[in-house]
Amino acid sequence: DKRLVIPAEMIALCNYKRIRNIKRLIFMLFTISIVASACSSYNYYAVSNKPLSTQHYKTYAWIPEGYSKSSSFYNNDVATDRIVDAASKELEKKGLVLDNQKPDILVRYTAVVNNETREYNDPVYYNPPARLSPRIAYYRGRAYRYFSYYDPMPVYVGSEARRENVKAGSIMIDLIDRKTKKIIWRGWAEGDLDNPQKAVDDIPQVVANIFKKLP
Repeated sequence: DKRLVIPAEMIALCNYKRIRNIKRLIFMLFTISIVASACSSYNYYAVSNKPLSTQHYKTYAWIPEGYSKSSSFYNNDVATDRIVDAASKELEKKGLVLDNQKPDILVRYTAVVNNETREYNDPVYYNPPARLSPRIAYYRGRAYRYFSYYDPMPVYVGSEARRENVKAGSIMIDLIDRKTKKIIWRGWAEGDLDNPQKAVDDIPQVVANIFKKLP
């Protein structure tokens, strides 16, 4: 009677490696979730009084510098040029033409950064200690003693409040009817800004996403 006999030590080692790999996977997923949540992201909004019709609105011009507002990360020529260039590109995609003499639409932007305090609840886990448990296996009528390695999974025990100071930025674009002086459309983006350079680099994409809200 020939049977394959796996030594108890090998069984214990396999169990240990399997549990260790599961723990590594959980740790990796947890780390990825933290990194993803730390990345800058934006939310986009828009309000309008009426649809933007190219039959009524064919030309645009930017309100003279000084009427548009910016602060902090956005208060520089590079940021200003990127906002204006990106918005002009999107308006021209809609069929509007730049006309500084008698524009149908006046364009204005506001870019600000505010300091805010956010509260977060971080999960708290308890790691029970690993242990070796004595076991008995029988082979051909004889008892063999061995130890199995047991490493429990982390146990959720609650949450811990945490406060964090963040910089909240927003870029707002207004389209104004030149004759009535009323805002006919406003679109804006809001997001947490962790890196001044990245905030400026992201401007073209942020502005493009704002104009996706334009009907």
